[in-house]
Amino acid sequence: MDNTMLQEFSEHLGLPLTALDFIQENKYCVIYKAQSEDRFLIVKQYKGADPALATEEARALEFYHQVAKDDPDLIDSGEVILRAEKNLLGIGFVAGEAFSDLLYKARRSPERKSSAIHVMEVLGRLIRRMHAITSRPGEQTSPFIFEYFNYCSQNLRNISLLGFLFFRTLVAEAQELAQALNASGITPSFVHGDFVFKNIHVDGKRVGLIDFANSNAASHPLNDIYNLRFALHNMLLPKAFKQDLWNAFRRGLGDLSFAEAVHHFYYEYHRRRWLWLKLSAGGLVDRMQALRGLFSFARPFSQEIMNS
Repeated sequence: MDNTMLQEFSEHLGLPLTALDFIQENKYCVIYKAQSEDRFLIVKQYKGADPALATEEARALEFYHQVAKDDPDLIDSGEVILRAEKNLLGIGFVAGEAFSDLLYKARRSPERKSSAIHVMEVLGRLIRRMHAITSRPGEQTSPFIFEYFNYCSQNLRNISLLGFLFFRTLVAEAQELAQALNASGITPSFVHGDFVFKNIHVDGKRVGLIDFANSNAASHPLNDIYNLRFALHNMLLPKAFKQDLWNAFRRGLGDLSFAEAVHHFYYEYHRRRWLWLKLSAGGLVDRMQALRGLFSFARPFSQEIMNS
């Protein structure tokens, strides 16, 4: 990395950096791993002049910091540095390995399997706690949730052949599900928004979350819950191990329960999101995963699925 950018980021963040390494770029931002004299951090340079996305992610990170800082089970990412005028974020580095890597290693290691089950229970408790802290009685679910639900439904319907065979009724059903969700008296709350194993880090018995770019302050715990469930079902792990993991997660959730209409909506939200992302990815592996899921764990919603 050239010294000019290193110096600019140091000045903008008010933190002398000794190293800056490119990680990845997407359509919203460029992501770097940086090092100061005493710590590592993630630096996100958002594109364009509008600071809305950076500001929203900063709010979510600050909330996570407040939740994690005194919890012995969680890895705290620390106070976020937001420079809205520069569209720049400095985020404390969350140590550990991606939970997805731990899960695959656990297939042959009883010790790692026990650790993974513990992590799932911690995650269930975290979801329950986030909902309790951020519930917003009387408020409406974020319009983005319905817009994205319709977007995925329309895209699936428009796929040639598969759309006609499996998805032709999805758009009309999406409107019905949205109406039922609103009629259920749902209480919105904060969600991570991309609650999958690659965004969960594990260090010993402690768990940390990364990448809050898709967080939403007015969604619902079942948004994160069904996101994680589809990610788990898609992994090539022994069936009994998957069930042990999910049972641990549900133990962490405790007595948290919701109306069937809310389950139905968010299950279909993530079923359609997952299928669309896999089918639109273009790669053979993703398409094969979508077809495998369509005939197994990504079937339309049922009470059996809700209770499993």
